[in-house]
Amino acid sequence: MNDQVVKEISSVVARFSLKGKRAIVTGAKGGIGKATATAFAELGADVAIVDLPSDLSESSSVADTLSKRFGVRTLAIGADLAQENDVKAMVRQVTEAFGTIDVVHSNAGIFAMGDNPNMSLDDFRKILDINLVGMFLVNRECANVMIAHGHGGSIINTVSMSGTIINPTRTETDYMVAYTASKAGAKHLTKGMAVNYIKHGIRVNSVSPGYLISGAHRAMSQEDVDWWANSVPIKRFGEMDEIVGIVCLLASDLSTYFVGSDIIMDGGACIT
Repeated sequence: MNDQVVKEISSVVARFSLKGKRAIVTGAKGGIGKATATAFAELGADVAIVDLPSDLSESSSVADTLSKRFGVRTLAIGADLAQENDVKAMVRQVTEAFGTIDVVHSNAGIFAMGDNPNMSLDDFRKILDINLVGMFLVNRECANVMIAHGHGGSIINTVSMSGTIINPTRTETDYMVAYTASKAGAKHLTKGMAVNYIKHGIRVNSVSPGYLISGAHRAMSQEDVDWWANSVPIKRFGEMDEIVGIVCLLASDLSTYFVGSDIIMDGGACIT
């Protein structure tokens, strides 16, 4: 006889709420990070806004705005996430301010226009240091807090569709190598962390966005923008409010059966 018990469906609204949770978002002064930090705060979480030390003023502005708008506790921290000591200090500061860490969106990442097989070794390493090594450090240090405090949590990594495909280029030359390698590594890092941490009740998952509207597009010509938009089946760029729902889902108790999953939201780019 099957001993599994079919449970009644509990409140979706209650499980989607982040009220009382303590969250960290890296790369949070703008773009995806700012959007998800805003969403976390709206759902009731206290949020640490983490970005580069040189951007602390902008991070502080985001933190102040979220605190006033949603009535949650916020904190702005400057940290170089490729540096182990910086990551440890950042996690310690958040833990001291909030008491613990329940949700992490490891979102910080960089790319370079000159990313190709002939790029300098220093540039190649810089991309891997931020996109892969930094993610590893953030995942590890935050998970260790969750383990030490005896509760589970959710870690969400921002990967990219570039971790699944080699993106087409307009000229069909100079395909990226460092960014794609870092994001493919980040996707497998997520899976490796997931199988190690799930025994502690810590879910590690990732989201892989495609082309999203961001500040980087201000430097592109309209011709370039149109080409990239038309290169995907949906024929447009994604919007920030189209990724926050996925990140919030993975952060919430609605995602308790997600372990090492990668959710691609790319307008169909990876299927063509």
